[in-house]
Amino acid sequence: MSVLVVDDHPVTREGVRAGLARAGHTVLEAGDLAAARDAVRAHRPSVVLLDLHLGGDDGVDLVGELRADRPDTRILVLSQAPLSEVLRAIRAGAHGYVAKSAPSAELAAAVIAVCSGPVFPAELAAAIVAEADRPRLTARELDVLRCLAKSYDNREIAEELGIALRTVHRHLDAVRDKLGTRRRSQLIRLAGQWLQGQRG
Repeated sequence: MSVLVVDDHPVTREGVRAGLARAGHTVLEAGDLAAARDAVRAHRPSVVLLDLHLGGDDGVDLVGELRADRPDTRILVLSQAPLSEVLRAIRAGAHGYVAKSAPSAELAAAVIAVCSGPVFPAELAAAIVAEADRPRLTARELDVLRCLAKSYDNREIAEELGIALRTVHRHLDAVRDKLGTRRRSQLIRLAGQWLQGQRG
């Protein structure tokens, strides 16, 4: 199986290459997104092992491109990035995640497994489920939620957002329905928790 390792650290690439080569894989390397794009076009690897921090490049950009242009290529994030960044890659279409600290045998097994289905460790799977369960708020409802987290009253929210008071009431009703509470004190507490979850 051909595997493209995309990482801006040569020592990391060499370590991963050696481990995967021992497992019988053909390993290609790229140190940035431009080299990765060239390698994908030239070699059409079965799996792309992708770090998310590539100097000035964002690895998530490549995820979207691969899903659009090479839908058969499996994308396995190999990174020490925070869980929130890994979730961004998953939302963009990555098929799995393995920490850079994983042993070579675990990484080799993940490369095989991702060809058959998603590869997510327990903590990432839990985060994905939690995100799926989180209500979807509109951009304006999020604005109202941020004001609530600052304990603004309805008139202050209207002034802050430049909208009519009746519009604030309508957005508040929608937020209450989506977050499952009618009490304002509870809503303010949930606003802070929900926004923290969005950042995490």
